[in-house]
Amino acid sequence: MAEHSIAVKKFTLGQIIEGVKNRDNKVLGFIYKEIFPAVRYYVVSNGGNQDDAKDVFQESIIIAYKQISENSIDIQTSFDAYLYGMARLIWLKILRHRKIHEKNIQGIIESESNDNPAEKLIDDELEIRLFRKHFLKLGEECREVLKMTFDNMPYEEIARKMGYKSEKIVRNKKYKCKETLIKMIKADPDYKEFKRG
Repeated sequence: MAEHSIAVKKFTLGQIIEGVKNRDNKVLGFIYKEIFPAVRYYVVSNGGNQDDAKDVFQESIIIAYKQISENSIDIQTSFDAYLYGMARLIWLKILRHRKIHEKNIQGIIESESNDNPAEKLIDDELEIRLFRKHFLKLGEECREVLKMTFDNMPYEEIARKMGYKSEKIVRNKKYKCKETLIKMIKADPDYKEFKRG
């Protein structure tokens, strides 16, 4: 990390936190420019590639945004160290799930703290990403029905909106769409690795 030092000096910590919270393009662009090279170097040096590094960086920003929005962010040193540390945790988690270079990274993984509260959030993010990926592959009708049931819309109203003759049709459609979605997710290699990890 010494070769690729990272330092966010242009903005104060408060400005960065506000910038992430408000999705300020100037702040986000600056964070990317200053911190992404170090994240990319770490990911590429540990079995990943450029695309992996971009994904990891994006996940780190999403988690930072969530923690800032929920006022649960805990920055002990600086934002760059926080985000870099988050990216490392995410990449190690992905490696663990993929079982890539297991022996080579075992020592690195064991050296990481298992008590980090970000671990559960990272797990949640990976699960959400899998859900989104396959939800978008469903047909439009399935997506609409599931969206409405997720929003706890009454079956009677869903039937009216979708032009179904009865609530029973809604229930059957919801069941079939949900089953299809679950099968798609469970068949995904990333899901299998995630559950094994």
